[in-house]
Amino acid sequence: MPSIHTVSAPFGAHPIIIESGKLANLADGAVTVRYGDTLVVVTAVSATKIKEGQDFFPLTVEYRERAAAKAVPRKRKSSPAA
Repeated sequence: MPSIHTVSAPFGAHPIIIESGKLANLADGAVTVRYGDTLVVVTAVSATKIKEGQDFFPLTVEYRERAAAKAVPRKRKSSPAA
């Protein structure tokens, strides 16, 4: 089991907390960054072999925003009006 490393520093009204070893253990590198109620997960994965003739570093950024469970509107089932 990987060990969890935490670094914290004061930043504005809240501390910024950076943790590694907590999530995404299959990625080559992963950290969680927390500031107040906001949490960001950052992961990095690399290839093990260099492609012949490749003269650039391919980079892909994937962004997903997810709302907190209490902020998600829920549909209510109701019976038809009589």
